[in-house]
Amino acid sequence: MLSFYLCGMNAVDLHAHNYCIENGRIEYNRSKTKGKRKDNAFISIRVIPEAKPLLYKYRDLSKRYSTSENLNKALSKGMHEISQLTRIPDITYYWARHSFANLARNICRKSKDDVALALNHVDQSRKTTGIYLAKDWSIVDEVQIAVIMLLKKLDRRDASLNYRISKVLKRLFNKSKPFLRPVFIFGKRVFPRLKL
Repeated sequence: MLSFYLCGMNAVDLHAHNYCIENGRIEYNRSKTKGKRKDNAFISIRVIPEAKPLLYKYRDLSKRYSTSENLNKALSKGMHEISQLTRIPDITYYWARHSFANLARNICRKSKDDVALALNHVDQSRKTTGIYLAKDWSIVDEVQIAVIMLLKKLDRRDASLNYRISKVLKRLFNKSKPFLRPVFIFGKRVFPRLKL
């Protein structure tokens, strides 16, 4: 859920811990594209209340996992167990990024440009226009808030699925309280073609 709360932040960026948190925002250069863009793929995302305890909990991922590949293996194992529990095939960590984008565009009705900004994408066909525009991070905030508000609505509807997934996560991570609420990703409105 941390990736989802942070507009689809990649595991490699969380692992590398090349981000800073200032004024309630997480700021970093996206590892995948930082060497390919003049702005070094810089992004600034508001840290919403739901993300704060998760950021604190996972602040030292590089101490727990020696490489981002090891972190990805652990994430894949956890996603596989969630996949078995929910009977949704092939769930991956990257689903958080895809789900965030799909919800923002298709249900919250945010523009493709605004969703692209939240994902830190650059539209090659509008690259020249981008030179003239300063980045307005409040647009990312609006996209993020819209998706989170939608999830809160879905959460109230799908409490039983939330409970089932929380049980698996407790077992996986041996915690007394669930720290994730993945019902948001797996709600019926998110994946209407899947039967839960």
